[in-house]
Amino acid sequence: MTFSDENRYPPAEPEWWPPHAEPRWYGYDAPRYEPYGQPPRHEPYDSYDSHETHRRRTDLAALRSAYRLLRRISTLTALGSFVVYVVLSCWAPGLMGAKIAGELSLGMALGVLQLVVTFAAVFWYGRSAQRSVDPLARAVREATVPAGRYPGVAR
Repeated sequence: MTFSDENRYPPAEPEWWPPHAEPRWYGYDAPRYEPYGQPPRHEPYDSYDSHETHRRRTDLAALRSAYRLLRRISTLTALGSFVVYVVLSCWAPGLMGAKIAGELSLGMALGVLQLVVTFAAVFWYGRSAQRSVDPLARAVREATVPAGRYPGVAR
């Protein structure tokens, strides 16, 4: 006895796929379709050999380390002077209240010095970034994005 929903033969593979049966892609797995009339996009490292990729990675590592060193020095300078001021204010109030000249106490002088140190750290950060970090960033940018290829990129 055979049932009506029983199929004795395997289904034949269609030679074409109907539009509703095509796989749908979402997110990062989606294939890239180029807009009509536009040149194809290229991945940043697809046209370079491994030596060029290695050189870029070392350039980026040098840029990161220079930027990291610059941030740490300027931040520790500004915060260190502030921490010294706070510690002296909390644990040595007699010293901070000592008169230096006329009505100027050591605490007031260190407070003004705190502003000077902060502005000096900001000035040093900007000057050092122009000398050490900016040339590295420019070299990485020029190696990564050839001139004239992407006109919207800041130079």
